[in-house]
Amino acid sequence: MLPVWSQKPTPEEKHKEELKKDVELGKEYTTEIEKDLKLSDDTSLIERVQRVGSELAAIANATQVQGTYGDSRLNAFEYVFKVVKDEDVNAFSVPGGFVYVNSGLLKDVESDDELAAVLAHEIAHASHRHLITLTKERNKVDMLTLPLILAAVLGQSREAGNLVMTQQLLSTALTSGWSEKAELDSDKTGFAYILKSKYHPVAMLTFMERLAFKERRNSAKIDWGIYRTHPPSRKRVDALHALLQAADVPVARSKVTTSYRVTVTPGEGKSTLKFGDNVLFALEGADATARAEALVPKLNDFFDSSPKMFSIRLLGEKLVWNGRPLVELRTGDTAAPEALANIKKSLFSLDYRTGG
Repeated sequence: MLPVWSQKPTPEEKHKEELKKDVELGKEYTTEIEKDLKLSDDTSLIERVQRVGSELAAIANATQVQGTYGDSRLNAFEYVFKVVKDEDVNAFSVPGGFVYVNSGLLKDVESDDELAAVLAHEIAHASHRHLITLTKERNKVDMLTLPLILAAVLGQSREAGNLVMTQQLLSTALTSGWSEKAELDSDKTGFAYILKSKYHPVAMLTFMERLAFKERRNSAKIDWGIYRTHPPSRKRVDALHALLQAADVPVARSKVTTSYRVTVTPGEGKSTLKFGDNVLFALEGADATARAEALVPKLNDFFDSSPKMFSIRLLGEKLVWNGRPLVELRTGDTAAPEALANIKKSLFSLDYRTGG
């Protein structure tokens, strides 16, 4: 038998040591990060994040997912979740299972399902050790890229600010492919965790669709092109659509959002139905609320199917969808032509916000 000092560690021992170093590195990061961040003391926010996060962490620690980037071994951590007092819609993780969520993101998510989608994504970054992988790959090319950076700086930049920007942009461009791989793998891996949870996987899609919409709406202000540190959200939306289709999960946005859900606002002798913030029509009479509430599941199924505007039309006082009655309006209710116009307006908004 070889002496103890000459024995090589087993693969299991090496793996355990790697994860231990991840945690040590993560603790160093958090010490520095928290010098600049202001952590929230809102117990309701903290408890919400920790409740949802701990459920997903338990799944991640028991579920090995074959990834497309990073380390696909079963890398278990004691996850720590913290809330940052910051209005930006953001969340991030550092090695070893330390996850930070901004209070602004908690205002932006429209359900615990969407919060679970974000946390599953961040947990996946840690469990597949993306930052460790990225750091190793960047270190491999640092010496190779230095001449390129110098050439770009000396050949294109005249001001000190431009020198810094050129170096930053070139460095980001060279690593953007790795970041893209990490983001897409986190979506895929997080999706696998969500499928094993009580949370609805469509929430990953709805949250990403809103990011893609914001990205598209603000694209005129700045276009970083290949210099993005993350892939375009639209690409991630398309990838999530493919994952949902492969898992045979219907895209029922009404189950996980308020933006794409029909609701009833009761009034005195009148009830108004809305799709998100858009008024659809109002019903009148003593039974207005009962009629309105009976229509909610029917209308949610309608909008969840993302129908084309031309698929709904008038037939007298009825709104007919694909030849089947959807809504029947009475005297005193919103006029049928107005209701039809409002529904079509909502369909246009749905398509514009979720389409490419």
